[in-house]
This record gives sequence, structure tokens and C-alpha cells, in this order.
Amino acid sequence: MPTGAHGLREHGFAPVVLPPVPAAVTAGFRDHPYRTLRLRMSWTADDDWLFQYVPPSGAPAPGGPVRDLADRRLAAGLGSLLRRTLSGPWLDVHADWLIGLHRIRTVAPAGTTVRVEPPEPPPADATFTLLAVLGREGAGSLRSRLYGPGGASAPLLEAAPRPGQGLLLDRRTVTDDLHELLAGPGGPVSQDLLTAHLSPAAGPASSALRIRPMLVRGPSGTLLHTRPALR
Repeated sequence: MPTGAHGLREHGFAPVVLPPVPAAVTAGFRDHPYRTLRLRMSWTADDDWLFQYVPPSGAPAPGGPVRDLADRRLAAGLGSLLRRTLSGPWLDVHADWLIGLHRIRTVAPAGTTVRVEPPEPPPADATFTLLAVLGREGAGSLRSRLYGPGGASAPLLEAAPRPGQGLLLDRRTVTDDLHELLAGPGGPVSQDLLTAHLSPAAGPASSALRIRPMLVRGPSGTLLHTRPALR
């Protein structure tokens, strides 16, 4: 299977290994299993990605400030997870990215195969998609098939990601994907899958380079706040 940036550029997909999943992510998805979150990802002057929570538009969500605080904590945990998972030369650091995050919990009874259904398809302007298996309970496996333009009968890839693994897809090459949870004969299996759709953000590019200050050590251990120019 192709790996890393080379595989993504040449084939349109690459496997990824997840860092340890923060406890806030596990707890947040357990308590609110069908929540959708959005983050804005920007490259900063200190060579790192900054993840900012994007509040939902329109009417406030049920729960008010309590729900908003929980969302922000969950977003911080997801930012920590995505920072290492998405880092790579395939992402343009001169552009900001909007990330739509969905958690899919799927349960398959013993001896059955259940299709893993995303809550919504990737947006039309999605450039990359991350599919990450956060956890699984019971004896079973995930079967993933990726298809290219034209809906060819032969998939580009057949894979079986395990917990702690995922797939990074280039939506310009992978136009369709099918995922099925297979349960063994001994009992049911449940699985938590995280999807992250990355789209170019509207508005000025590299906004974090303009807004976020860089901390520089000055005389006698003081910290000087500077606003470095865009690179």
C-alpha cells in the first residue's frame, strides 16, 4: 500500500497512524455521539498548525453556554489529534482550511455486515478526507473500498484499517468510498469512526500568520510579542 505524501500524490490515498486519542475526544463523542464540529486550521509563524473552533451558524444549540464550552473542549482535543495526523507536505501552508468533523458509531450484530453510513457526504469543495478508526469493541473488522473517477468496478484500494489507523484521501482522485463493518460469529461489534473533510477556507489566506503573535525572549528573560510578516 502506498504510504505518506508520495502515495497521496501518486495514488490519491495513503494510510495514516493515529497518535494517542485524547481523553476529551473519547468522552466528548461518548456523551454526544452524533455531534458535528467544525474547525479552522491555519499555519502559524512558528511553523505549526493552529486549530480554531468554528461556532455553528444560526440559532444557538440546545444547552447554551454549557454546550458551547463542551464543544470547545472537544474541539481542542480534536485539534491535538489532527495536528499530528494531518501534518504533511500535501497541505498548502499558505491557505486556511475548514474541517468538518463527524463521528460515526456503527453496531453490527453477530455474523452480519453493516454499511458504515456518514451523516452527510463530503462537501463539493472538499480536497482531502481523513477516515480514522478511533475504537472498536467486539470481534470484527472494517472493510474499506476506494473508487476513482467514473465509478470503475475495480476499486483503487481495498483495506481493513484497525483501531488507531486511518486513511487519508485526495478527493480529486478518490471520488467514492464504501465502508462496511463485519462482525464475527461470536457476538456483536461496535466501532467509532471519525471523518474529517478538509476544504479551502473562504477569506484571507494565512490569517493566523497575521493574527497570532510570536513570542520572542528579550532581555532579562522578558517575552516580546511580535507580529511577523507573511512568509
